[in-house]
Amino acid sequence: MRNIHGLRQRRSEQGAAAVEFALIAILLCTLLFGIIQFSLWFWAWQAGGHAAREAARVAAVSPCDTAKIQSAGTQPLTGPPAANTPTVTVSKTSPVKVGDGITVRVQFNSINVGFFPWFNPTITKSATSRVENVPAGGC
Repeated sequence: MRNIHGLRQRRSEQGAAAVEFALIAILLCTLLFGIIQFSLWFWAWQAGGHAAREAARVAAVSPCDTAKIQSAGTQPLTGPPAANTPTVTVSKTSPVKVGDGITVRVQFNSINVGFFPWFNPTITKSATSRVENVPAGGC
């Protein structure tokens, strides 16, 4: 009789353990996917800053060549961590003179795992540098 009663008690405990695991698994999966999503976003955030700084360095020495500046801002973001082609915007005064500031803005979306519906993957980074060289004819 004791064995039958002990067996019944274990079966009911197994069901409780399954329910407890289901509750904890939800929290663990949310935490795991949150860590993964934040890591991908932070990687893209760092890469976006690097791309903006690289484009600003190119803009400092050749401020007239907008295509070259945009290429320098797009090059570090080909493939991961960017989910789409970045938009590179160059802001400069006209006419450009040595010592003027030139700002490059890079905007793109980071990789989104899609687990969190409220997550905004858009990243916008900008960098400003001082114009060091202007061609003889100007821009």
